[in-house]
This record gives sequence, structure tokens and C-alpha cells, in this order.
Amino acid sequence: MQEGKNGIIVIDKPENISSSKAVTLIRKTLKVKKAGHTGTLDPFATGVLVCCLNQATRLARFFLHGEKKYRAELRLGIETDTQDNTGVATSTREVADFSTDDIREVFNRFRGKIMQWPPVFSALKHQGVPLYKLARQGRPVQKPAREVTITAIEIMEVALPYVRFDVECTGGTYVRTLCADIGAGLGCGGHLSALRRTVS
Repeated sequence: MQEGKNGIIVIDKPENISSSKAVTLIRKTLKVKKAGHTGTLDPFATGVLVCCLNQATRLARFFLHGEKKYRAELRLGIETDTQDNTGVATSTREVADFSTDDIREVFNRFRGKIMQWPPVFSALKHQGVPLYKLARQGRPVQKPAREVTITAIEIMEVALPYVRFDVECTGGTYVRTLCADIGAGLGCGGHLSALRRTVS
């Protein structure tokens, strides 16, 4: 694809690379002048990353708030400062011998429209600075809670302390915050230990 070509490309982002780095590699590999993604995936997460090239970058905003689907893994008993497996453990508690029904009851509380507090380690910005940079400097900023919609959530496997589940949600939903909130609901805490986006 040459510099004058426009279009949309979907990649399967691997682990340990940021969304912006993936876009840079695409731009250099395809030799296009402009490229941008339509929704950040954290570096440890894998899966669908939609990228717009050249004039198609004008379409990116139309993809940002669309429905997305994920396969996620919740690790119960350990809370981290980032709400995922890249952070530092802030609390460790014993995980009770929960039944699948016990866990499903808490999961079901999060169906539909919910209010969610964005994590302080996120790409959201405060006065032009990404929140994760401020948090790493010891100056965390908590953004106000905002409404998101969990269209569907289904437990796929319970192998305590791990729970694997599928979730369909609106753009802007933080699956790691969802995991932290479910862990809190179960009384033992938890964090997101793996994430793969399957649909965007």
C-alpha cells in the first residue's frame, strides 16, 4: 500500500506492544503518511486493533464508541494498583470456595448500564498529560465516574482463583476496572490477568 492509498486494516495485536507502537509499525511497513487506531488496547492485551490509513483516519471517531467484545481472565484474591497483572499488588486476601452460582450472582450485577470510575493508570488525559504518567510520578488523578453499558457478560470457566469470561460492552469500558469491581463484590478483591479483544 503506497502513501496515496487510503483504507482500514485490522490486525491481531500481540502482547507487550502498545497500540501506538503497533500503528507506527504499520505506518512504516505499509509506507503510509498517516495512520491511527480506533481504540487503545493495553500493551499486555492482545486481539483486534482497527487501524485507519491516510484519509480514512477521518473515520476513526466513528469507531471509538462502538460495541466491543473481549475474552478476559479475572484473578481473584490479589488487588493491584493498575487493576491488571502489570501493577504492584496492593492487597492479598484468601479466596473463598465460591460456587459458580455465587460468582455468577455478582457478575450479573454489572449487566446493563453501570457507572464506572476510570483507573488512575490509563491513557485518559488531565491537563494534556496521560493519567498513567501522573500516577507513576505519585500524583494520581481520579476522573469522575462515567456511564458505560455491559451488553452481555458470560462466565466461560471457573478454576479458582481464576475466572474466565466473555464480555460485550460499549467503547470506553475498562475491563480491568470491571474485574476489580467484581473482586470487590465477592469480598476478596481481584485484577485482570489476561485480556483478548475478539470484536471491535
